[in-house]
Amino acid sequence: MDKQLGQRIVGAILLLLLAAIVTPFLLRSPEQVRVALDMELPPPPEAPTLPIVPAVSDEEVAEAELRIDEERDQVRRDGEQVLAVTPDDTADADADADADAAPPPEPAAEAPREDPPLSGWAVQVGSFSRAEGATELASRLRDAGYRAFTQPFDQGDQRLHRVFLGPELQRDRAAALRERIAADEAFGLQGLVVSVGP
Repeated sequence: MDKQLGQRIVGAILLLLLAAIVTPFLLRSPEQVRVALDMELPPPPEAPTLPIVPAVSDEEVAEAELRIDEERDQVRRDGEQVLAVTPDDTADADADADADAAPPPEPAAEAPREDPPLSGWAVQVGSFSRAEGATELASRLRDAGYRAFTQPFDQGDQRLHRVFLGPELQRDRAAALRERIAADEAFGLQGLVVSVGP
């Protein structure tokens, strides 16, 4: 068999195959072609809906908020006691104590804890390379009536110390605290609301 004849036979077979594939599309209406090519996804399977159970119960949230409010009130009372005592007052108090032999005043309540009592949202107001700087700012904030704490963290090979206000359980309360510290003329700190954990 000669080479040209073999090529013509292979070409004829290919043309017949191509015609067999294309002819059905040519003989169908556009609507039939669209329906044939239209693929629809099957409906999604019905999955049972699981109830959403909160990780923390309402009683625990209420208890934590009460604890935060009590600590905040204690810090405010401690700040008011410190502000209420002036040098003139102490001189008058010493004179009255000698004259009346009054019992000594009650010792001041213990200083607020340095560690955060809960997890939630806090306002980061500073970051220091020295622990003394962070402790000093946290102490000044506590003296002004804020609940402040410090947390060390590692950044590469350097140990840094962050100063936070809070924590609060709701993010909007932490945002309000950020606005309050920014408006406070004694500090004017631009804070950042962050999530904190135990």
